[in-house]
Amino acid sequence: MTITPLTIEEELKKCVKCGACMAVCPIYRQTGREEMVARGKLNLIEIIRNNEELPPAWIEAVDHCLLCCSCEENCSKGVKITEIIAAARNHQTEIIGLNPIKKGAFALLKNRILSLARVVKLGSLLQWLLWQKLPNHSGLVRRFTLPGIDSKTVIPALPLKNLDDLLKRRQPVPELQPILFFSGCATRFLHPQIGLDLIFVLEQLGFNAITPKKFNCCGMVTWGAGDKSTNRELQASNLKVLNDNAHIKEVVTGCASCGHALKEYDNLPEDCEILDISELLFRHREKLEQLVGSRQITQKITYHDPCHLSKGQEVTKEPRWLLKLIAGDNFIEMRHPERCCGAGGTFGLTHKEISREILKEKTDDCDATGAEIVTSGCPGCILQLTEGAVVSKSSWQAEHPITLLAELLRSK
Repeated sequence: MTITPLTIEEELKKCVKCGACMAVCPIYRQTGREEMVARGKLNLIEIIRNNEELPPAWIEAVDHCLLCCSCEENCSKGVKITEIIAAARNHQTEIIGLNPIKKGAFALLKNRILSLARVVKLGSLLQWLLWQKLPNHSGLVRRFTLPGIDSKTVIPALPLKNLDDLLKRRQPVPELQPILFFSGCATRFLHPQIGLDLIFVLEQLGFNAITPKKFNCCGMVTWGAGDKSTNRELQASNLKVLNDNAHIKEVVTGCASCGHALKEYDNLPEDCEILDISELLFRHREKLEQLVGSRQITQKITYHDPCHLSKGQEVTKEPRWLLKLIAGDNFIEMRHPERCCGAGGTFGLTHKEISREILKEKTDDCDATGAEIVTSGCPGCILQLTEGAVVSKSSWQAEHPITLLAELLRSK
């Protein structure tokens, strides 16, 4: 995730302005504006990247990017577009500062006293005053008019106990093969059941999941926002944990963004291997096939490719193998599984209107399959898809594939 000014200059020169990025950029598909596609962004960055005064048009263009890697995947010259844009955002932060909301949120990632865990717990106690449960979906919508939050906004129901709390009574099985589990913030604090399901599956496969409490945010969200200082702190914190446990060579995660971020860390311990849970399951597919046996999910399911998994890590066949294993012919591909859902970390919060336009394309695609469950290997995508289902009045639920697998293995 580190790119030098010299590398940026070299990468900018590689762009031949061919416009291949226009065919895949979700922002350009909605706006049709040249400065919103990678070609236009790189042109603006090249012209004024060293300026101390940044025109509003430059800021708007750099801000309007999901960092979904679609342009990079489609670039014949292999230009490191997302790294250039992240560096441009860092330059912007150095000049005009970080968005106050993001600055406050990122401070929680480093503060051990006023931590993200404590804020979520406090929110879980107060959430029912302002939010109400959806009748047919997981998540909450507002009860009353709230500043900056409209009636379509869906937030996850905040759990009183996070993953760390729930694991206190866990009885590890030391004779099993140890593996490090990097849960990530969303699983750890918002969707702890995903973490429990993943650990259960690991144990069925013969692994003892080691879950160090000192693991911090992977840093993807701070890197994407241009907060280089916080990102470096988070990386250093996680690298210390990885080095302290360097005798355990495999690190597994169920979050696409976390996996993408960790794989890009500089100076990982020797022979340390970062794996998405789907990669690990595919590696042990013979044993998993035996565990699943003839059991299959009866509901129709489809799959949304998280950008940071499919484009960022080139992991596409493994999740599909898993879904075909547990659902058979009930697994249906949507027309454009590779298209971004519009979440993009904090993009969906700061650019709500265009994020929802992109999400509408995705929910229409999901609806067309007739699926009852839409799966994705990214907790952020799951939350975005849930909001999409609520807004479009769709009946399907958004779930992590590991949850479906765990439920199948627990069934008789």
